[in-house]
Amino acid sequence: KIKRNISVGAEFIEEILKTQKDHKYAFSILSVLYPHLDYSNKDFHKDHLHPSNLYKTLKEDIKSKIDWHSYNSIANLQMLNSNENQSKQDKPLKVWVESQTNDTNKETFLKGHIIPSMSLELDEIESFLTSRKKILKMRLNEILN
Repeated sequence: KIKRNISVGAEFIEEILKTQKDHKYAFSILSVLYPHLDYSNKDFHKDHLHPSNLYKTLKEDIKSKIDWHSYNSIANLQMLNSNENQSKQDKPLKVWVESQTNDTNKETFLKGHIIPSMSLELDEIESFLTSRKKILKMRLNEILN
């Protein structure tokens, strides 16, 4: 019997969410968050929800609040198979979601991609990351505890 607490705490989950795209554990973290995907073909990409090339277009007041480390973290990443990622390319998140959904399947799509149902405009990145972190924290808490 283990006589100490081995549960995963809020501080640990917060650190997980800071993991950067190219970190050696990023793929593993994302695969835990997206367990419904079939990883047997090993053809998955770590994809920025808000594309990385758009970071430089952020207004300075937004950049002062959302640095590259936040933008490049698990909070702005998803797992996509290579075909999905190639079709998404560098489309802004809002444009990509609109191209993939309609009124009947949008909520299911957002839930499957762990995207909060809110404004997906790039200038709302601060609110987006805050909302997405809440969802990811809850999901990781359920999975890891």
